[in-house]
Amino acid sequence: MVGFQRVMTVSTPAGAVLGYLADLGHSETWNPGTKTCTRSDDGGPIDVGSTWQAVAVYNGRETELTYTLAGRSDSRLEFVGENSTVTATVEIVAEPTDPAPDGGSVVTYTADLRFKGLLKLAVPFLRREFERLGDEIERNLPTVLERL
Repeated sequence: MVGFQRVMTVSTPAGAVLGYLADLGHSETWNPGTKTCTRSDDGGPIDVGSTWQAVAVYNGRETELTYTLAGRSDSRLEFVGENSTVTATVEIVAEPTDPAPDGGSVVTYTADLRFKGLLKLAVPFLRREFERLGDEIERNLPTVLERL
């Protein structure tokens, strides 16, 4: 497994952060590892079970994943993406920085990849690339969330 966690503080309220990030299609804007991400279920409100088809780019290679919103609460989102070679889990937690409903939030973004088959052997070589992706998300995401 390879993964990273980043913690960011923004002036946007936690509810607005989670409302925006619940639509994984927005990841095209702030995640440089996402080339495309399109909702693939029947539409309607985004909730547990909603799905997206994503084309991800890691280490210069493209791969398609089907992501599902696997968990959702007032402060947390969990997405699980899968294909024949990898299972990707992304957890996003947004908590208020103060008790006021219009105050800012602390956003914790955690991503883990579990490779399948022979790709498990590549984990040591992919770790640096994945950390770089985490650094870019940490630079991009707060800017996008501040505009909400």
